[in-house]
Amino acid sequence: MPILRRSTSPTDAAERRNLLRRVFSLLLIGATMAFAAVTALRAPAAEAASFSAGGSLPSIGSGRIWAVAAEPSLPATVLAGSDRGIYVSHDSGATWQQTSFTGHRVWAVGFDARNGATAFAGTDGQGVVASTDGGLTWSPSSTGLANQHVRSLAFGLDGIAAGTDSGVALSPDGHTWHDGGLDGDSIAAVAVSTNSPQFTVVAGSDGATSAGGSLFRSSGGSAWQTLQSGLPASAVVSSISAGPIDQAVPQRPLVVATGKGLFRSGDGGTTWTSSTGIAQTLIPTTVTFSALDPNLVYAGSDAGGSTGGDLLRSTDGGVSFTPADQGLPQATKNIEDIAVGQTNPPTVIAALDPPGAAAAVYTEVDTAAPSPPQLVAESPGASVPAVAGTPPPTPRPTAAAVRPRPTPAPLATGFGAFAASAFHWPIPLIYELIFVLLVAYLLIRWRQHYYVEGPP
Repeated sequence: MPILRRSTSPTDAAERRNLLRRVFSLLLIGATMAFAAVTALRAPAAEAASFSAGGSLPSIGSGRIWAVAAEPSLPATVLAGSDRGIYVSHDSGATWQQTSFTGHRVWAVGFDARNGATAFAGTDGQGVVASTDGGLTWSPSSTGLANQHVRSLAFGLDGIAAGTDSGVALSPDGHTWHDGGLDGDSIAAVAVSTNSPQFTVVAGSDGATSAGGSLFRSSGGSAWQTLQSGLPASAVVSSISAGPIDQAVPQRPLVVATGKGLFRSGDGGTTWTSSTGIAQTLIPTTVTFSALDPNLVYAGSDAGGSTGGDLLRSTDGGVSFTPADQGLPQATKNIEDIAVGQTNPPTVIAALDPPGAAAAVYTEVDTAAPSPPQLVAESPGASVPAVAGTPPPTPRPTAAAVRPRPTPAPLATGFGAFAASAFHWPIPLIYELIFVLLVAYLLIRWRQHYYVEGPP
């Protein structure tokens, strides 16, 4: 039987060949444009910030680094509080030297908000020590301080607050102190939530408290209020940070690191909402705002001394976080503390305490951070007295906390939805486009062979 062939005139064959050439040309143009788009999208990632190891701290041995702080007016000057005392760097952590305060554990370090050359440190059993030369030499500064185990410090325009093993201490200048209340409770974190019209402090405990709850607020020496709205009842506090103010942020935003995750407040701590983007297995232990941007927050986890941990960043004031750990050791990202230098782009200093390895400092210039907004200058309020009696904490009844559900991200539409579902846009897109083009080319060749050239 003769083989039947589809009749095709020379004119039809030529038209089909021209059509196929046009289709293939369009596919090539589409592939070129897609490649250019993917390259453009991936370019910022290639230029993303990356941490690098700083210099080692002399004689740190197996000691841990508990705190880091950058000088506001000279951000290259960085302090580190450790098991071996206080260290200082004048080149953003590239090199370190021991200071005059050695041989004692230091829980907290920081600079006076009114005079960056004056620094303070909270110690384990030696009270508060102060430096007036940028951290090189230190002297006792604990007059009136009832408890000498100082775990945290917070700096405002009218004074300084200290969290101790037994309550909060307040000082107008960091040298003369008086009892601030919450006596008997170990205060792991303090922050100045308001400077004007009253010096207002938010304090957090990482253990059981006499007043119930774990987060408290006091304004101008008033009785402490328990802050619980939006917080889980069992959420102990390890760190609190307050951000600056700009035109869009009328109050200092707050973010708190708890055993149940990160929470933010835009009303001075009255109500809290849960931050999103944090892995359930990650327990945040430290959080720090950029002093130049109320939208920029860094948080970290020390993984409880085991392997793991991570460093996160938020560019929406703590509403959501994403990992920002490029350049940190892959196996152990145990973040003990974070300092943000007041540079643009910001300089980020992270203290790491990996298990079984020496403590280390890693730094980066975060070129991926957004440009900071224009800030609104804060005004000081009522002065913090040198001596004052503060009532004991007065818990207030609160409704049962309801953890808000995170708002789902809006669904993509049009080509974005198709690309996201079909190609997992944008990273692997170019490889999948090549595959699609290859299939299209084989199909075209088959059609050309069958309809134009005919079967063999």
